[in-house]
Amino acid sequence: MTARGLDVLTAAAPPLRPYQAEAVERLRDAYRRGARAPLLVLPTGGGKTVVFSHIAAAAVAKGRSVLVLVHRRELIRQAAAKLAAAGVAHGIIAPGYAATADAVQVASVQTLARRLDGMRQAPPRLVIVDEAHHAVAGQWRAILDAVPEAHLLGVTATPIRSDGAGLGVRAGGVFDALVCGPSIADLMAEGHLVRARVFAPAVAPDLTGIRTRGGDYEAAQLAEAMSAPQVIGCAVEHYRRHAAGLPTVLFAASVRHAEAMAEAFRAAGIRAVAASGITPAAERDAAIAGLATGAVEVLCSCDLVSEGLDVPAIGAVILLRPTKSLALYLQQVGRGLRPADGKAELVVLDHAGNGLTHGLPDAARRWSLDGLGRKPPPKGRTTTVFCSACAAVVPRSTDTCCACGAPARPAAAAVQHGDGTLAEVTEEVAARMSALRSRPVPDLLREARTVDDLAAIQRARGFKPGWVWFKARELGFVRATGRTPSSTQPSILR
Repeated sequence: MTARGLDVLTAAAPPLRPYQAEAVERLRDAYRRGARAPLLVLPTGGGKTVVFSHIAAAAVAKGRSVLVLVHRRELIRQAAAKLAAAGVAHGIIAPGYAATADAVQVASVQTLARRLDGMRQAPPRLVIVDEAHHAVAGQWRAILDAVPEAHLLGVTATPIRSDGAGLGVRAGGVFDALVCGPSIADLMAEGHLVRARVFAPAVAPDLTGIRTRGGDYEAAQLAEAMSAPQVIGCAVEHYRRHAAGLPTVLFAASVRHAEAMAEAFRAAGIRAVAASGITPAAERDAAIAGLATGAVEVLCSCDLVSEGLDVPAIGAVILLRPTKSLALYLQQVGRGLRPADGKAELVVLDHAGNGLTHGLPDAARRWSLDGLGRKPPPKGRTTTVFCSACAAVVPRSTDTCCACGAPARPAAAAVQHGDGTLAEVTEEVAARMSALRSRPVPDLLREARTVDDLAAIQRARGFKPGWVWFKARELGFVRATGRTPSSTQPSILR
């Protein structure tokens, strides 16, 4: 595909916003400089589908064939609607759709992966990869490898994998140029997205002992921890306090967790339903549609609407799935950032503490094809833990601290929630958490005054639990009695 292939737009296409038009121009420049596979980054709600529909229209006008890859039914419908609005005739390759000879085809990744031989016989000239952060996964990669001569265009709001690795060629991905549009903060300032008010616990849940699988917390253990009665009760109470009556999406850790949360909300007289990938399609569609009509107040989801849900009426999201993935966090919050009549803001009830871990949704982030450059969190677990009351070291299996008699952290290392009360995360609080993640550890240690300070550093940086006790001893925080310095001393957390 040449740069001129992006020049022609159909007369039926709606006008692009200025930043969208600029994105098209920058993609043209990337192709001109020899890129085969540029990646366009636009926040959720920024109009990625509108942009690639215009590009598809331009390609068709030049006689090019186009394949649009998506992986969810909702995304198929969105892409089809935007292509139709741009005046682009298209077919759909997915169960239940008849084959067409249109130059543009919107394909389900799962379906097309079973039809690679047919695609090789008539390969597309341009492949558009929606939600391109999945492009390194098995079926996606198999499809892209089957069309080595085609130009590629990736679009995503989060250009990283779930573990923070990049999508560029040097990181084992497929993309060779990065085009970043405006940030979330920019789009909020221009009124294209609403601002987010985030309410979070004083500290992120302590997930020590929860196993990691595939770069994120193991779902079954996580769901069990986040299903504690006090967590469920707090979720219902804070919805009533901060988001009563707002169309809300709750992100759960498992299917069973989603169902338990829906039952808890219904018991409190709130219209709630659970939906997941195993829910029949008609029921899923009805649940999502109910958010817009008011038939559903809280949609409790598991791995269903983190991507592809386009319901501007959503006024609140409830995060009950702690995640190590910045991409997943931004995708989930992004479901509610689209503006709607009478909607001035999005309420984020972050019981998972994801905002404390990853920053506020509109925090400045510098994307790279090489990824975030983070080291993976340390593996394994210690045989001892520090007492949360006095910081004395105690065996992990003990129930009571041998130094002060306080209850010790249990061997299963259940999530520590405190009283579960959420408070709004201000820019000042977010800045402090960002400092814990980004500033050199020696600098933080020089300013630490309490064991709580050390615990905050440990959680922010992913250190092993025993790190806190060793540093407390090294810095003189733990005396012979096992007691800590007075809590009235200045703290880096205040």
